[in-house]
Amino acid sequence: KETSPLGSNRKEELDIFDGLPVMTKLELRRVSLEHGGYHTPYLNETLYLHFKGYRRIENLEEYTGLKSLWLHSNGFGTIENISHLHQLRCLFLQRNALTKIENLHGLNSLVQLDLSENAIRMVEGLSHLKQL
Repeated sequence: KETSPLGSNRKEELDIFDGLPVMTKLELRRVSLEHGGYHTPYLNETLYLHFKGYRRIENLEEYTGLKSLWLHSNGFGTIENISHLHQLRCLFLQRNALTKIENLHGLNSLVQLDLSENAIRMVEGLSHLKQL
């Protein structure tokens, strides 16, 4: 049994169907601490979740203090579960499997958005982001 630094079974953090990493609350906390962040989610201003192999953006509900979110080079097909991040200023989603710009409502503080190297064919859904 492989155990993570926070004491859980590492297998619990992998998707039961395909063995890929999942953004569990424990995984997010582990990654945060690994990069010098805080154990308390809302205190973190930056979260580095790039090059992890995640397929879904999830379990970020407690990270309300985020200003910068690094999600590039994963396997996301959909932008989801981030509209509550009202303080977010920088969002890095390049090199994923995105085909549509969606679910960015609520991100009114966003000043930087990188969606390069995805399969997005039409730029739309950004007009409400006045600071972008």
